[in-house]
Amino acid sequence: MNRILAPVCSALLVVPLLTCCTGAAPGSATAPSCSSAERLGLLAQSVPSSSYIPCITRLATGWHTDELVVRNGATDFDLVSDRAKDHPVHVAFRSHCDLPRSAPVPPRTVGGRTYLTLDTISPRVVGTLYDVFPGGCVTYRFNFQRGPHIALMADLQSSVGLVTRVDLGRSLRRRLAMELP
Repeated sequence: MNRILAPVCSALLVVPLLTCCTGAAPGSATAPSCSSAERLGLLAQSVPSSSYIPCITRLATGWHTDELVVRNGATDFDLVSDRAKDHPVHVAFRSHCDLPRSAPVPPRTVGGRTYLTLDTISPRVVGTLYDVFPGGCVTYRFNFQRGPHIALMADLQSSVGLVTRVDLGRSLRRRLAMELP
């Protein structure tokens, strides 16, 4: 009985939080911060196999999140910079991802791997950054003007963090006496 009630109670607690006053346009939700255990619980349920859950650590000046969509098997949201307004970074959280022509770069997680694919570097830097870990993958599809792309990539990587499922589970247990599925 408790296993059935936990997801229902979680949804009842979390869904209203998705539309709280976060600076988003009415009807759109923003990606959760890494300290928002209740909202992260919803993302964790979207990809139940994942050992990590993406979240916002700190947004650099001029950045905001937009268009959070959480569904069974996937979560998506956009990161928008005032220096690249017409080209938001699309963040996708899935149970797995394909890594075409990807080069390994220093990992952003313990036990994970990070890869980079560049489609073009002139006149714009267009590509995908991948965080791959047991049971999950986060992709960051970017399209930046050449020159400012270096600072924008640094902002992107410092804005999105990854919380372990174990740590999130502890936090939900402590705060709400709830278990992640």
